[in-house]
Amino acid sequence: MSRYSEENTEEPEFIIRAYTKAELAQLYNPDLSPGLALQKLYRWMRKNVLLTQALQEAGYNKYRHSFLKREVRLIVRYMGEP
Repeated sequence: MSRYSEENTEEPEFIIRAYTKAELAQLYNPDLSPGLALQKLYRWMRKNVLLTQALQEAGYNKYRHSFLKREVRLIVRYMGEP
């Protein structure tokens, strides 16, 4: 295998930015429908007590349709990159 084709097989770097909740959920669960992916992401988030506390301290609003950049940063810190 050539060096060029090895470089092309790498996945793009995850960028910390604001994401819609469905968009971020799909990144973590690409094989699920958007609704199921979102439910699964919410479940993971609720089970992670440290993440839940950090999001509350950051002013997380569960009714907002997107995650702010600072919230995405916390999710990635506690759950890893998608």
